[in-house]
Amino acid sequence: MKNKIKELFSEIKAETIIIRNYSNFSDPNFFYFTQLYREKYENNFLLLRKNKKALIICSALEGAGIPFSKNYLVRIAKSRKEFEKILKKEVKGKIIGLNLDLTPVNSLKKLKKLFKRKKFIDVSLVLQKTRAVKTEKEIKKIRQACEITEKTFSKIKKLFKVGMTELELATALEFQAKKFGAEDLAFPLIVASGKNSAVPHHNTSDKKIRKNELILIDFGIKYKGYCSDLTRIFFTGKTPVKLDKLYSQVLEAKTLAEKELGQGKDYAKAFEKADYFLQKNLKQKLMHDIGHGLGLEVHDFPKKNFGKKMPLKAGMVLTIEPGYYNKKIGGIRIEDDYLITKKGFRKLSNAPKKIAEIL
Repeated sequence: MKNKIKELFSEIKAETIIIRNYSNFSDPNFFYFTQLYREKYENNFLLLRKNKKALIICSALEGAGIPFSKNYLVRIAKSRKEFEKILKKEVKGKIIGLNLDLTPVNSLKKLKKLFKRKKFIDVSLVLQKTRAVKTEKEIKKIRQACEITEKTFSKIKKLFKVGMTELELATALEFQAKKFGAEDLAFPLIVASGKNSAVPHHNTSDKKIRKNELILIDFGIKYKGYCSDLTRIFFTGKTPVKLDKLYSQVLEAKTLAEKELGQGKDYAKAFEKADYFLQKNLKQKLMHDIGHGLGLEVHDFPKKNFGKKMPLKAGMVLTIEPGYYNKKIGGIRIEDDYLITKKGFRKLSNAPKKIAEIL
């Protein structure tokens, strides 16, 4: 982590970066640089400091439970005034870096009042890019998250019953994933059956799933803080030939996108190849991006690309997820997770070649 902090400061002019967890949401960078679960340290500060150890400023309630680490120091503040006093003393330099993507307006105003003579800069993108190339430990956790997700999908025949609702199936999948070791869901689980599958981000509902229906399931879990994100297609009966052909074409679009993955390659090409294929063969543009980065956040760097030039680096983890959506037929989206390597890529998950029949 020392090298990651050094890399971070080589990209910016600030000498200190303030990262804060708030009572109603948390910053993934807090966990990244401390390995302390961010949800447990509300309203605490992490100071990243150039050429110095990181510093956690916390209340007495959390301070007693923070384990010793060579990566950070801990200061305990008993009141708001003491928090401010420690901040004034420990924040060095004329320029302060903030993750403005996650800094509320009121919080920014208070910091500007506290540091009247200092300049604030946005380091949100630099933080994302620093996290983009994963370490071996991070890759291992993401791979495990993918394995748990795929293992859960393999149990769907036992979990599914005709007449159960989308919500009931989603609940059963979540429970099964946690039995296999998932900490939590990476995002609200999407179960979209029948015509609902034509809505890319359908809100899982109380609609009953019938026989001879298409089911799209977009499902990811968290394992030791890291996410998976897979989308699979099922059919509750014998799959019609037309749907099989559509699935094969979406799978081919995904294969074409995969060929554009590798160190030094342009992520935009993956979008372009899949988009061109879908327009030519299915007469439909990609309704969403070809994929996104994956890590501590289910949408890690790059969060959105849409064909913009973006060179890939070995160690990045991302998704590829082409989709086709038709209000009469339903939707087909196939999503896998990939590790970028020097020679190309390594699949962390592997979608089936055909629609899985679950009756």
